Amino acid sequence: MSTTTNPAAMSAAGVMAKAFEGVFVHAFSRGKDDFRGAGTRFFHVSEAAWGLNRGVAAHYASWSVPARCLDEWFEASRLPRKKDLLTALSVNASTLSRTRPETPLEPGVTERLFRQSDLLVRAAEVFGEQGPTWMTKPHPLLDGKTPIEFATNEYGGEKVRAILNAIEHGGVV
Repeated sequence: MSTTTNPAAMSAAGVMAKAFEGVFVHAFSRGKDDFRGAGTRFFHVSEAAWGLNRGVAAHYASWSVPARCLDEWFEASRLPRKKDLLTALSVNASTLSRTRPETPLEPGVTERLFRQSDLLVRAAEVFGEQGPTWMTKPHPLLDGKTPIEFATNEYGGEKVRAILNAIEHGGVV
């Protein structure tokens, strides 16, 4: 995990990580006392950088989240447009509009929620409050796609992470 020296960026990343944490705890709560992960942290700080707890994400990635979770996630993400949510999660707008709030979504959506959350927190570490905006701007190293669009699968997510690391450290992608 890289270190960040920009306190404003760390603050933006920390706020975002905590917001996503709340979304995931709420999404996986089945009842007042039924959250099996009580005390579980979805995000952690290591070497002054926020990161997704990959072990916890691996455990929950095959679970379904209720559709209501998407509105909460969108608010936590600070993405500029609702369209960006649909792109990030590869969710069909017309299907979603017919879905009731408690309807479980396919587990693939959960996995994408974790990936995109991790990348948005990383972008906030690098760009501060502008991290979500950076994720929605076309990038030449991503075939002109936005980072959020390119990261809809594991391999695209790794490429976006490599670009963020190169930007932060002045390296080559």
